[in-house]
Amino acid sequence: MNEKVDVFGFGVVLLELTTDRNANDGGDQGSLAEWAGHHYRSGASIPDATDICIRYAGYADEIETVFRLGVKCTANSPSSRPTMEDVLQVLLKCSEQTLRKSRLECTP
Repeated sequence: MNEKVDVFGFGVVLLELTTDRNANDGGDQGSLAEWAGHHYRSGASIPDATDICIRYAGYADEIETVFRLGVKCTANSPSSRPTMEDVLQVLLKCSEQTLRKSRLECTP
């Protein structure tokens, strides 16, 4: 057991948030992590995998970034998963981008 197990768990949470599926809701693939990884690797549309309630909220780039991050965090090989520091950096950039968009929408 090491930090990479926590990274995997966090990735599952990211996938749950972006898809509105449960961790064990992967259909034929089994788990959500396996389903999302398969969906991503197949080249299928990421927006098609996301929760319809957030899909058209104006933050498509950020949602796709979080989905991709969830897939990276749940990679089969622990050595392929990012560190939590790397995850934090991606999420901070995503947050900054969202804040910039929000400010632009509020500017007359």
